[in-house]
Amino acid sequence: MNNFALEIWDDESEKVTFYTVRNHNAKENETDKFIDKFINDDKNKESLQEIITLLLEEIGDKYGAKHYFFKRHEKNVTALPPSNVRLEEITIYFYDNPLRLYCLRLNDELVILFNGDLKTAQTAQDGKTSMTFYEANSYAHIIDEARNDKTITIKGRNIVSFDNEVYNIEL
Repeated sequence: MNNFALEIWDDESEKVTFYTVRNHNAKENETDKFIDKFINDDKNKESLQEIITLLLEEIGDKYGAKHYFFKRHEKNVTALPPSNVRLEEITIYFYDNPLRLYCLRLNDELVILFNGDLKTAQTAQDGKTSMTFYEANSYAHIIDEARNDKTITIKGRNIVSFDNEVYNIEL
């Protein structure tokens, strides 16, 4: 688990840079694995699209990574989507979305996305989300340690290594 890289998943949003993780020798990053699980799944395709829209449009372009999007805490990470979000004069409800995408919000401009799955049990530790829940929390722990010992730091909307490398930071 210690052998992974942080890489930019999306940096074209107006307000947020989204990172993801890629395990050593993996062909796909963790967030793309999540998308690939559900993109052709007729039952959950709409739920996936709802999460992508939330990420790229509402969080990425419109509001930023504000704390009210990240209130479904699952140990050291957050699961998206939240059950509901109050935005200005409207409230958006996500009660029926059965998918969970795990992430780590670093600030209003930086989010690290992990993998996720279909929520099939009362808790994240059980059911289909179990493995991705534990993996996301392991990644978050390693990332937090790297921030604490200054192996990685935040510069603007980027995560940089001690030698100011921005892309594919090995941890």
